[in-house]
Amino acid sequence: MKFLIFQHISVEGLGYFEECFKKHGIDIDIHDFSKKDSDVTLKDYDSLWVLGGPMNTDQEEEFPWMRAEKNLISEAVLKRKIPFMGICLGCQLLAETLGGNIIRMKRPEIGVANVTLLDKTSSLFHNCPKTFKALHWHSYQATDLPDECDILAKSNLCDIQAFSYQDHAFGIQFHLEETKDTVESWCTVPEYKKSLEQALGSDGINYINKIVSNILPQSKEIAELIVKNFIKKIHK
Repeated sequence: MKFLIFQHISVEGLGYFEECFKKHGIDIDIHDFSKKDSDVTLKDYDSLWVLGGPMNTDQEEEFPWMRAEKNLISEAVLKRKIPFMGICLGCQLLAETLGGNIIRMKRPEIGVANVTLLDKTSSLFHNCPKTFKALHWHSYQATDLPDECDILAKSNLCDIQAFSYQDHAFGIQFHLEETKDTVESWCTVPEYKKSLEQALGSDGINYINKIVSNILPQSKEIAELIVKNFIKKIHK
């Protein structure tokens, strides 16, 4: 089994998901659009995962490679129909590909907050707790998804925290891939550091580091469940 990973900045990789992939013997190829050109093919891959990044979906002029990435996401989800996972920015790129809208939130969601599953029978979240705490770091959100999509989870500030499309493509707005080094690593990105300090103050890094360390065990458990459930899509 081989997955293709679209990455947008070096510090925002698979994180703990990479450990999950290793446990299941999944090989990965990582295409970092910030370092490589857009010459990539989906051929011979069983799945496409698209990760997060500080850019927004409407910044094609600033990041020209985003046009090619959107075309590849469309090819994967709508044409090839291979199992797809989008996280944070990847979630928003999937929503836009399907015809949804991406809007700036009235209040950014940055920190740790509850996620509530709306449909515990969802194949992706099978055996996951109905409510759990997760790391959030976003100022935009998906809205107006097409009827073919099912909304799977929400939070107090974001009505669409997770959704599915025809049970082979999934978007997750929150983060489960974090490790003990994630917060400090992400704060090397000026956009992330600024948004964190605006939301949580100048001591926000220390504050969120402490909270993230407390939720890491459960985040790992849920990440493992999601990967296990996701793999079943490939074996159908």
